[in-house]
Amino acid sequence: MPLSAAGLLWAAVLGLVALWPQHPTGARQLSWRDATGQPLASAPSGCGGVTRFPLLVDQDRVWLPCPAAPDLPTGTFALLLPRRGEARLLESLPEHLALERVEGLLPGPGGRVGIVYRASARTSPPGGGKDVLVAAVADAEGWRELPERLPGGAGSRLLGLGWAGYRLEVALAPARGEDTRARAADAVLVRVGDRDLPRVVTREEMCLDRTDCVVRAAWNASFRGWRFLVEDGGTLREVAESGAGEAAGQSLQLLAGLDLRVAGRMRPPNLPATHQLEPDGSILPARPPPSGLRLLPSPLVVGDTRLETLSRFVPEPGEGIVHEWRGQRWNTVSGAEGLLRVGEGTGALTAVARLESPCTHLASGFLVPTRRGLTLLGPEGCHVGLTSSGQRADPLNLLEHLEYSRRPHALLALLFVVLGLPALLIPASVSSRPRARDHRLFVRAVLASCYLLGALPLLSWLWPLLS
Repeated sequence: MPLSAAGLLWAAVLGLVALWPQHPTGARQLSWRDATGQPLASAPSGCGGVTRFPLLVDQDRVWLPCPAAPDLPTGTFALLLPRRGEARLLESLPEHLALERVEGLLPGPGGRVGIVYRASARTSPPGGGKDVLVAAVADAEGWRELPERLPGGAGSRLLGLGWAGYRLEVALAPARGEDTRARAADAVLVRVGDRDLPRVVTREEMCLDRTDCVVRAAWNASFRGWRFLVEDGGTLREVAESGAGEAAGQSLQLLAGLDLRVAGRMRPPNLPATHQLEPDGSILPARPPPSGLRLLPSPLVVGDTRLETLSRFVPEPGEGIVHEWRGQRWNTVSGAEGLLRVGEGTGALTAVARLESPCTHLASGFLVPTRRGLTLLGPEGCHVGLTSSGQRADPLNLLEHLEYSRRPHALLALLFVVLGLPALLIPASVSSRPRARDHRLFVRAVLASCYLLGALPLLSWLWPLLS
């Protein structure tokens, strides 16, 4: 076989090996960018880490809070796009409205997301405020409505969120009334981005002149307008803005365990819900956590008609994390040998990925549904695509593996090993010099020897990276 043909065959074989998916490989990593589109070396410290968790999963978009941190002084929100392989920060929040914690979140039309958060009490420059509520609207392109401080003074309580077409409305119970002309027992309705004065719904309107009632929650019941859940004499009642349509009372004891996601209210992750409020105002028992499983922070998923919870649990006793979604369960475990193992239900665990830095905590990540199946996602941007049965759907090939290893010149070294021989031999084969056949063979042999002298040390350096 001519040496040039041998070189081409060598390149074809090694190229096939380099591009063929390997099992198991490391996790994929999202490329982080700031609000201007400039690349970031890694996830900001406020976004990553095992203590952070996604707030909302909307098709292939995952919303993640990034509280204030040294490398992100005022905090912001991040949009993770596993299908596109990127994560993007929204524009940083104003200095006087730094993010402390998210209290309300409600998806809206056209991919919009309404957000209400509590501004950090650590910042109080002129024009700022301590412990105030802030509202904003975002979508995949960035801020639709810039963060704005809500009226009502420090310590105001969020009652709920709702949408009026493409406009976000927020209901709150004010702590002080000087900027709203409202009393603490009233409800203030604010349309985000609207410069008009907020609308005040008085306690007399909500409670039909009863003076011992307190409004606890509010939600926009679409064509029925705003509805209010009020505490009245030890019971919970649902009333409309006009006080009409009063629902039968429920025990006040339900309030501490009430899931208010229909109102966009975030619930502390360590407090499982015992009941949930439905859009029609009814209060139904929530499904209790399975026995032997301890509930973990869980994101909300935009379903066909309502928000759904993608539950996460820690088995007791046991290891790893149990993920539950629409009646199916998966178990993700970090093996002692550095492998991520996934199993469906109580089935056997299968190694699907190697846990390499910075993705060593991926086993405790979040299994989120996407258009193409499932994605196990960590807040720092590491992710693994899975089939519905828990098999790896997106293994890395050798070129991608070297790219994620972040070793300088590793890709160039592999390209030389794969393409160096034909690159040296083909020009010598098509050249008419030297004319003597023996001389041409000698030149090709010298070139092949030069290739081996360069390739063998590179192979010894690449082998630990490829194994």
